[in-house]
Amino acid sequence: MEIEKRLIMLQNTYAASVAETVNTYEKLGALEAIVERRKARQAQTAPYLNQQLGIQSVEDVFYKLSEIYGCANWSVVKTDDGFTATATSCKLCALSKKMGGANPCNGWCLDPMIAMLSDASGIDVKNIIVESTLMNDDCCKVSVKIETFSPATEE
Repeated sequence: MEIEKRLIMLQNTYAASVAETVNTYEKLGALEAIVERRKARQAQTAPYLNQQLGIQSVEDVFYKLSEIYGCANWSVVKTDDGFTATATSCKLCALSKKMGGANPCNGWCLDPMIAMLSDASGIDVKNIIVESTLMNDDCCKVSVKIETFSPATEE
């Protein structure tokens, strides 16, 4: 089997495994608690992931994760105050909906990405805003605001 076909098979298997896990946690009534525990650990694991994946910028987070996991089709646009990343399809969301409808977005995608974005670029997590997800809307949209400092003016 060609290496590219193997990679796609592994990506699909991984997404299906996560979707099944998320739906199982939901059925057991544990999803919310597990998402919170995972979120608390993300800041600790983000530097390691960024180093291993060679991530150094906002764009790298979205593009490299898309390339590696083959899940969401992220596109990133520079804006006046930072970046906006949008995905119009996501294997994980689609599979999770088919397997029961539990939401995998925060615990397995967005929370890790937010931690990685903060680590890679030094952006405060309060400036990373999830505007929509494919679980509830027609796209996943994340705004990353870059704070700029104006020099103090003397009076």
